[in-house]
Amino acid sequence: MSTSSTQLPLTADERYQQSLIYGLIISTGILSMIICSLRLYTRAFIINVFGVDDIAVCIALVFTQTFNGVGVAIVYYGEGKHFTSVSPEDRTMWLKLYYVAMCLYLYASLSVKISLLVFIRRIFIKPWMNRLTMCMIVFQVLFSVSGSFVLALQCDPPRAVYDLTVKNPTCYSQYKLFQITLYQAVLIFVCDVIILLAPMAILCKLQMPTRKIIALVAIFGSGIIACISPVVRFSTLDYLRNGTTDLTYDSSSSLYWMAIEFNLGLVAGSLSSLRPLPLFRRFGSSTHSQDKGDNSAESHELGHVHASEPRSPWKNMMGIGMGGSILQDSVNDSQERIIHAKTDYVKPEASD
Repeated sequence: MSTSSTQLPLTADERYQQSLIYGLIISTGILSMIICSLRLYTRAFIINVFGVDDIAVCIALVFTQTFNGVGVAIVYYGEGKHFTSVSPEDRTMWLKLYYVAMCLYLYASLSVKISLLVFIRRIFIKPWMNRLTMCMIVFQVLFSVSGSFVLALQCDPPRAVYDLTVKNPTCYSQYKLFQITLYQAVLIFVCDVIILLAPMAILCKLQMPTRKIIALVAIFGSGIIACISPVVRFSTLDYLRNGTTDLTYDSSSSLYWMAIEFNLGLVAGSLSSLRPLPLFRRFGSSTHSQDKGDNSAESHELGHVHASEPRSPWKNMMGIGMGGSILQDSVNDSQERIIHAKTDYVKPEASD
């Protein structure tokens, strides 16, 4: 139970910092919830195809909203305040929640990355893309699990991280934590850049109307912001590099940038699936019959090398096709033109 009645009144900088954290976590959390809910509704009830990537989004949404909830609780118990302004009771709870957030961070990041990678695998059916995304999924799992153990076991005994009554614990120094956190942030940024740029090799070869290009810029624009978030977090780690006695205040910017990264990552991976909704149809083709995922089988696979190759019914059922997205309709609108223009597509020779 918080003892806020015995605490000192908030200063102007504390009010601003707490309002900023609350605003960014809650607003981006609501945005990701709305967009992902619309995406899942579209896939399940309009397209009638619910794939593995949609299941991955459900899992990522649970992890991300859990992190958002922990973030809000951290602010309630003192994040954004100066350490001397936080009551001893709230400090105890804050330390526990801060520890939970550190352990949860990499798993939330992992869930978002996997949802994006599985989504990319569904859209771009090319061998090199499949190999790249599978390697990245394996790497992300190994990196996140090992990194979480490093953070969870930073003290001996581990409970000394949040329990100040433990006598003579052995813990990482703040600078050691800075090195570990910076290393993790750099790797996350590199993976974000790969996830963002890998589809560009295929997208740049497509010929699309201006409205489709604008729609794709909007989709990938949110992805760029999510990609930039780990870079911005580099500068927010100075409190660990230089050492701090005001942890509740100095760590606040790092918290909301993590929430921005997760929430906008989910938004970026879900925007293109909203095309079949009436509100978004004006950005695509006017042929409503193309909104169903089981039509124009070849248009679902942007990276398909041989247009005449038959597709597996199992893939149709599991939602491997794009299912009414902006990218699908981009191919539908000018499929004949793209097949002739793209070097990856080979026009079948007439049989004798």
